Amino acid sequence: MTEPIPGAGETTIIGLPAIQIPITTSGDRPLTQEDLETITRLSDNTALLIATRGALSGSRYLLDEDEVTVGRDPRADILLDDSTVSRSHAVFRRVDGKYEVVDAGSLNGTYVNRQRVDRAVLKDGDEIMIGKFRLVYFTNSAVRQR
Repeated sequence: MTEPIPGAGETTIIGLPAIQIPITTSGDRPLTQEDLETITRLSDNTALLIATRGALSGSRYLLDEDEVTVGRDPRADILLDDSTVSRSHAVFRRVDGKYEVVDAGSLNGTYVNRQRVDRAVLKDGDEIMIGKFRLVYFTNSAVRQR
């Protein structure tokens, strides 16, 4: 004969405070308050890349030089250590105060807003895909426009 299990069939209700959870449809990491403050403090002629996917999600990369290299090579300015990234994959180049991304002959290509590009002038909110990494481009004017 079986005996009843104590507490079986009972329901406990716990009241928790309401929280806001940012909703994203692509699985990307939303901007945090700290991200927004960092973007606000950017100097003119500089930009920020924020990783939104993968192991580096949340990482920030400052673009403040005329050329910033990206690749799997340990000497790259931005090291993305994954087999989907070429040793010398792309270069972010400052031209007339704006940044462009230039593919450096990579095997898997460089994408801006899901379009494969050889070269593209970047604007706030553009998503750059290098290998499996997704980086979103921001300047200080991005926060002023919000």
